[in-house]
Amino acid sequence: MAKHLLFGLLLLAATLQAQQDSLPKPLQTSISQRIASARQELLASFLNDDPAAASLWRDSLMRLEDSTHVALVWDERWLLYYWEEAYGNLFDEAIRLDAAERQHLANKQPPPKDSLFEKIDQRLYELRFQIYEKISRGFLTEEEKQFALIELDYLLRLNQAEIASGDWNKRLDAFLQIHPESRFKPYIQANLYAPAEKMLAQNVKTDRGFSLDFLFSSGQWRNELEQTLRSPYGFDIGLSYWLRHWNFGLRCNFSWQKLNRSVIQNGYEWPKNDPSVLIAPALEVGYDILNNKKVKVFPSFVAGISILKPPGVDEEEEEPLPDYYSDFFFAKGFLGAALTADVKLKTFNSSDEEYPDVSFIGARIRLGYNWLNWGDDNPDLRGDLFYFAIGINLFGHSIE
Repeated sequence: MAKHLLFGLLLLAATLQAQQDSLPKPLQTSISQRIASARQELLASFLNDDPAAASLWRDSLMRLEDSTHVALVWDERWLLYYWEEAYGNLFDEAIRLDAAERQHLANKQPPPKDSLFEKIDQRLYELRFQIYEKISRGFLTEEEKQFALIELDYLLRLNQAEIASGDWNKRLDAFLQIHPESRFKPYIQANLYAPAEKMLAQNVKTDRGFSLDFLFSSGQWRNELEQTLRSPYGFDIGLSYWLRHWNFGLRCNFSWQKLNRSVIQNGYEWPKNDPSVLIAPALEVGYDILNNKKVKVFPSFVAGISILKPPGVDEEEEEPLPDYYSDFFFAKGFLGAALTADVKLKTFNSSDEEYPDVSFIGARIRLGYNWLNWGDDNPDLRGDLFYFAIGINLFGHSIE
């Protein structure tokens, strides 16, 4: 009888074991799947305006994090702290979030992509004025209130206008000046200050700028002027305003040359080999046909006044110029055309591809032709001028 009882117990145990092994095992979920599921639950609680449930799911996500996974990104968590009015949690984490911690978080696997951050960000942006009021009325020190307001503007990117005007860094400086021993000082200095080049780039008006050039020039006279005057040599100075590919400039050319033959005017002689001065102030309008990071090319039309005269009195000269030299003063309006090319030798603030070059130094080459009208006063001065100039150009975009 005992043997039969023992055999029956063994058979029952084997049957139960076989039945247990045949039961389906629960599906194993990965850490990423659990994080994704918890984030959806958190989002649902947030959209249902249930801070208590949202807080529980936030804590669950923080417990799911390990050495390789991030379940809730720090700025998502901090925005939730504003929504829950859990400012103590915000302050404690801000103190600990230094550059090393941010890098440590960046090295981990981010959470699965979803709409959690976008929904929180959008909702808090809509509630920002209510949050401002809650902070101002909260049981916080003045230092904590000011930091909470600064950090909220930073998280919601409400500080962009202040960055563009340069006031954001001034605001941080003012906070640290009032609270020099603030526990938030390391976090502010490591994370909140806008780089100077970023502020500069956001202040730059990329559709306008100023240009200043200094060129050495030489030319060749045409028609009767080729027989009367030798080749002119001098320099050309230009200041221009650039607006959406248009170039509006003010230029002045100064050149010197000697007479190839005598010029007779009102019965007086301006003798051969005497020096002469050419002064030609002008207005210029041009349009870029090529403008990239290396080269800028634009044709232009020119209108101005050309003045040809003997040189002024030199204090070192032993004898003054004859009085009749005042008859050899020829001033007439003229028209011209030019082609200008800039080779950009060095650009500045161009390391960030998000922003265009703020300024450059370039080699400028200029070819032009001026239709002159001195022949109306003296037939020996009938003709035009072809010129070539080369030098340096400085360009910079306008800054607010």
